[in-house]
Amino acid sequence: MRLLAALRTIYEESRRGEGRVAIVHGPVGCGKTELLHDFADHVGAQDGIYLSATASRDEQTVPFGLLAHLLHDDRIAPELRAKAAWCASEGQAAPQEPDRSGESPGDVAPQIFHEMCLALLDVVEHAPGPVVLGIDDMHYADTASLRCLSYVVRRLRSSPLLIVLNEAPHSRRLATLSEAEWPAEPLVRRLKLPLLSPQGLEEVIAGRLGRAAAEALAADAYRVTGGNPALLRGLIEDNRGTVVSSAPVFRVADGYGQALTSCLFRCEPEVLHVARQLAVLDEAPSVPVLAQLTGMDPDSAARALELLRETGLLSGGLLRHAGANSAVLSGMTPEQRADLQVNTANVLFKNGFPTDTVARHLLAASRVDSDCAIPVLQEAAQQAVADGDLDFALDCLRMALQYDTDEQRRAATTAMIMQATWRREPYAAYRRVEGLVEDSRAGRLTGQHATSVIDALMWFGRPSEAIDLLMRGARADPGAHDLVGASHLEACHAWLDTLYPGRGGGHAARIPHAHEITGGGVAPDAWAKSRAAQLFRWNLTTPPDNGRVREAQQSLSHYTLTDGTAPLLLVALGTLLQAERLQEAGARSEELARLAGQASFTVWEALFRSMRAEVFLRQGEPVAAEREADQAVALLPVRNWGILLGLPLATALQANALTGHTAAWATEAQTVLPQAIFETPYGVRLLHARGHRHLAGGQVSAALGDFQGAGELAERLGLDHPVVLPWRTSAAQALIRLGDRKQARTLLGEQLRACGPDQPRIYAEALRALAAASPLQERHKLLNQASEHLQTCEAPLELAFALHDLGWAWQEQGQYTKGRQIVRRAALMAERRGVRIPAPATHRLNHDEQDRPATPTARPVRAAEVLSDAEMRVAQLAVGGYSNRQIASRLFVTVSTVEQHLTRIYRKLDIRRRTDLVGALQRAEPVERDQLAS
Repeated sequence: MRLLAALRTIYEESRRGEGRVAIVHGPVGCGKTELLHDFADHVGAQDGIYLSATASRDEQTVPFGLLAHLLHDDRIAPELRAKAAWCASEGQAAPQEPDRSGESPGDVAPQIFHEMCLALLDVVEHAPGPVVLGIDDMHYADTASLRCLSYVVRRLRSSPLLIVLNEAPHSRRLATLSEAEWPAEPLVRRLKLPLLSPQGLEEVIAGRLGRAAAEALAADAYRVTGGNPALLRGLIEDNRGTVVSSAPVFRVADGYGQALTSCLFRCEPEVLHVARQLAVLDEAPSVPVLAQLTGMDPDSAARALELLRETGLLSGGLLRHAGANSAVLSGMTPEQRADLQVNTANVLFKNGFPTDTVARHLLAASRVDSDCAIPVLQEAAQQAVADGDLDFALDCLRMALQYDTDEQRRAATTAMIMQATWRREPYAAYRRVEGLVEDSRAGRLTGQHATSVIDALMWFGRPSEAIDLLMRGARADPGAHDLVGASHLEACHAWLDTLYPGRGGGHAARIPHAHEITGGGVAPDAWAKSRAAQLFRWNLTTPPDNGRVREAQQSLSHYTLTDGTAPLLLVALGTLLQAERLQEAGARSEELARLAGQASFTVWEALFRSMRAEVFLRQGEPVAAEREADQAVALLPVRNWGILLGLPLATALQANALTGHTAAWATEAQTVLPQAIFETPYGVRLLHARGHRHLAGGQVSAALGDFQGAGELAERLGLDHPVVLPWRTSAAQALIRLGDRKQARTLLGEQLRACGPDQPRIYAEALRALAAASPLQERHKLLNQASEHLQTCEAPLELAFALHDLGWAWQEQGQYTKGRQIVRRAALMAERRGVRIPAPATHRLNHDEQDRPATPTARPVRAAEVLSDAEMRVAQLAVGGYSNRQIASRLFVTVSTVEQHLTRIYRKLDIRRRTDLVGALQRAEPVERDQLAS
């Protein structure tokens, strides 16, 4: 409105006989054309003569092309129209000379130019009223027309003539024509039409879509349009049908794209070329780089860039929205877009841009034009894997594999695909192993890529083939190895010896350069991997000392999570776990799982979750342990775990033994376990955990078999250390259930001699088991000792079991009140952790009766044979220390009913009083007692 008022004022001056020129300057799309239309209506309402024409880029080289359109108006006398047409025809037919700027065709013949000027003067002088010549897109006007207009203005300073010229910025012709040949002020007035301000933009939206929509959408609209009115109109059309006053939804669609395309096509071709180049870039380039990308000289590239910026199309040196990028590129054929991307990749590579940036353009082009691109794609993939962008890494590698013809390089690329896939889905990666094994045997795969195949074979339980490849690597020509390759081979050897003890021994000395590897300087990841294998083996054979604990803490503090350091970090967590640093281990495992998730490192996220589950189990939280193990397996389904499936499965089985639950995935897990797991430390732990699950389920003989099998396997693998794996205590518990107290005490003696109070959890568990195998008068002393030791470590559930046994022992010695209090306290401690403690399966007859030779006696009455279900429930609660009133409340019956049940129970079991119930129920078989407890 302000500029329209200014034009009206200038028009009034021209009507008074003061010739004027108004040059309206503004970027493309800012509303110059609409301003001319509005002004034309005003002139018509004032009885003025408004003649208009729009210059065209296609007619820029046609002499008098603009004036031919301008003077072809029915309001002009026929003879003047004919004269102008003749001049234009003659000027276009005559040979042309270059103009002074050297950039466009020059002037026509002087006589023809003079005739056209006279014709234009006659039009103005013979007009019945003030004349206004409105020229749109003046920057595309031909030279002859512009000079003719300039001539007429100077000749008719006192005539009622107004020439209104719309121009866009940075037109190359304006510098030589507009500035040099138009008269100065006040004859010429320059008006600038700016882009919309945020407030102005909001008002426009409010006028079209309503105030509520304007307030909700204005900020986004300004961000996308930069205040360009043309873009805003397109955006308003995109949102007209989707805006709801209560909840406006911002949308960028075809209207915006068409407006943007229209703006660009109204600019010089160089501007469109620059815009298309910017549309495929993720970062704003410098002017020299942009010039190389577009094939333009730096000055032209800078001018085009500035024009885009003034038009409001750029933000931060790039187009404002992804929709803008799509719109700019939509006018290109697929081949043109591919050429643009390939050229971009080549220029950026030559200018030292990061390989991932170059690779993204190669991927966008979907083609590779030279072998030089293959290493770029491989390097970009390696960086992407490190950054956690696995999809991009795999896209790069698949493209490299598609276009590469070098067999050795193709093998390396395939190995890299396997490694990248492994992070998220080892089983999918494993499907490439067979081909890579053949490549390794054929010598096409060496170094770190070859060791990744060995790692995969070890993971999925194929140690023989892993050893074969390791030996082939060791026997290879020393020239085929560098220190890095040798260090990775050495790391594989260390893990083979640890995971499959005895399988890979004796080959390390044959690995070329292995004797030169003394630390982590050559290949830090390989050194960390080797160190992890060594520390893991120590954890399997000896309890951690202070030095190992300090090293574990330092590793967790100093190392970042990578493929090479992840095993070391996992082993460090295991060290803290064994050292009873449970709070620290839990916090560290939680943090590492979070970091692994952020890096799309699914395998290690699942492993850290599995370690977190083990921490929960040791902290006496079996329900939380089950939940964490379930989450680990949800992240990484069972078929992906290989031999490491023993980690979450062992934890889940032991937690299930305590809670009575069954992991939904446990059955499938046991069907996909590699048989070779029973050649590894994970097999030892799995047997031990499965034994506890069997024991909790009443399958005592099966449990004993698993415990003894774990011990035999540990001894065969050289891992039998009572402190690390207390299988003797577990086997003794099963033997006690089977009545073989003598053998149980033998195993417990071995266990207690090998560990002491400095290992309170394991030592106390052995004391508790020994109490169950000992005479009644010794039992409470052993259980007191066990309880005291357990109170020094974070083992609340083990303490609850020990106290529960102690409470029963006191009741058996006649101290019923004290015993009941302890039993209740223990039961509450366990119930808070989701565990219900059954009635002890280890209560005995008197020591004298135990030691007296067995003599034939009448078969004792068994509770299950004579008591009804209701009576058995009452008996169990009575044994648990509950009063008659408490029993009635729990069973929702009357106190009288409880008393009647107890009377019948005493009669059927041939006992006289309540305290005799303990001895009566202890004569039940173990399975029966567990049923009573449940």
